[in-house]
Amino acid sequence: MFNPINCSKAELVDRLKYKCIHRSDGIQHPKCYDKAKSKQEKTCFLDIESEGLDADFGIIFCWVVEDMQTGKVHKDCITLKDINAGKVTAPAVQPKEDKRVVDSLLSVLRQYDRVVAHYGSRFDIPFIRTRAVVNGLDFPMFGSLSQSDTWVMLKNKFKLSRNSLENGTKTLLGKSRKDRLSLSVRHGCLRGEEWALKYTLNHCIKDVKDLRDLYLKINGFMRKTKTSI
Repeated sequence: MFNPINCSKAELVDRLKYKCIHRSDGIQHPKCYDKAKSKQEKTCFLDIESEGLDADFGIIFCWVVEDMQTGKVHKDCITLKDINAGKVTAPAVQPKEDKRVVDSLLSVLRQYDRVVAHYGSRFDIPFIRTRAVVNGLDFPMFGSLSQSDTWVMLKNKFKLSRNSLENGTKTLLGKSRKDRLSLSVRHGCLRGEEWALKYTLNHCIKDVKDLRDLYLKINGFMRKTKTSI
């Protein structure tokens, strides 16, 4: 049930300006408002796999984006050609093996209004932003793309021993597709070995499917904000 107390000032103003087919505003007819806004906002689910946790020492191996409305999956993965093209000889120069992969990801993200990721506000988005700047690419500016973080939802609205994607899906959905990336797989990716890159991309796809299922299960327990990436 709609409660004005849970709304931000900006949302209340937007609801008052909105007029539905019944000639009512978004406070009088909250269901009409919510339905109209859900149709307008294009949402996607995002996961990346990278070498390391810090973008000044690591690169992006692959990424997967799933469209919430259509279920269409976009994906890309680094190749041996990318790795060879990005090699540097000066130790002070940042490696740029992932430039093409980051560029293709940014092209997809620009098609959406909201991106959903698990721990995305603290890892995925800052990592992508850093790699974009390092590679001389244009990252979406503040206010151009909103974000939702299922890790934050678990932390604020549930009481779990761990707020990981795996534990969240296992506990609240009864199962998880999660598997592990061994050191040999990660090293294989750095060498551009096809078997390792394929395994890592499939791992990323499984994470996005878990992310999608978890978000659809829990997003109704928390107010959707306009928090920018």
